[in-house]
Amino acid sequence: MELETLVYEKSDRIATMTLNRPDRGNALCRQMRDDMDLVMDDLDRDDDTRVLVVKSNGKNFCTGYDLTEWGYLWGSGEPSRPEDSRPHRRAPIFSRREFHESRERWMRLWRIRQATVGVVRGACVAGGLDLAGVLDIVFTADDAQFGQPEARTMGEIHTFGLWPVHLGMRKTKEWLFTGDSMTGTEAAELGLANRAVPAEEVLDVAMAYAERIAHVPLEMLYSHKEATNRWWDAMGIASAIAAANDADAMAIAGPAMADFKRFQDAHGVRAAVEDRDEPFSHHRTYWDAYQASRGRQGGREDEQHDDHLRTRADQGAAAQNGKG
Repeated sequence: MELETLVYEKSDRIATMTLNRPDRGNALCRQMRDDMDLVMDDLDRDDDTRVLVVKSNGKNFCTGYDLTEWGYLWGSGEPSRPEDSRPHRRAPIFSRREFHESRERWMRLWRIRQATVGVVRGACVAGGLDLAGVLDIVFTADDAQFGQPEARTMGEIHTFGLWPVHLGMRKTKEWLFTGDSMTGTEAAELGLANRAVPAEEVLDVAMAYAERIAHVPLEMLYSHKEATNRWWDAMGIASAIAAANDADAMAIAGPAMADFKRFQDAHGVRAAVEDRDEPFSHHRTYWDAYQASRGRQGGREDEQHDDHLRTRADQGAAAQNGKG
């Protein structure tokens, strides 16, 4: 099986799928989604593999959807496929169709028989959260960055990152309303990840867990997944996620996205992202801003802010590639 954007390997009942577009921030392009479908096709036929570990090459896990392929939806850039140049493709109803199809592909990974374990380092933002969100287990570097900065102007991601499932209603709104990014440590504390460890240890921790899973029969793992996921099916997870797709199609047709497009056309996508994020750039979160206003910032908080600025610079460079 030849894959252009992933490295797929198997050993001792453990499969690994490595995102392999490090020069593009591991942004999700059409080819990567196609390659993921091929991996799932293989796992559907494989009764020996018990667990799929999802990791990445490079310093970022995934910086979002590749804007060079999705920009046609708001009339920016050159379409990557001939059919995307047709005027009707920018109609919200067709955007909605694209997003629903993307959601269904992600939910296939959610439902696959094998246990799925994510290994997050660096940025896991925007569309990267769609991938992390449908995995069963996520281990993260404590200094990783999770967030939906696209929420400031660019609508919703295709599964909403399953944030209401992982974070609950109030925390989802708290982070989504500002588009701020949380650290890996915060993600683990809030339920978006299972455990945060130093970056140099996260892959080893994930593999130690995967090796224990590998001793459990596949039918037991699949049973556990189905029994757990059914709770969320009963609560309407499919229709809830579909609402994000509908809202996204409408949001990118609105005035905020039109303003973003005008800036992007004049100055480029990286400058447009930096302009979008500038009002939020002085502090990582509202709480950091509040603490600074009270004269409490210093020491470790200064270090965290410096780390945040470095991460934002990395994400800004990757924003030319991902919806982040």
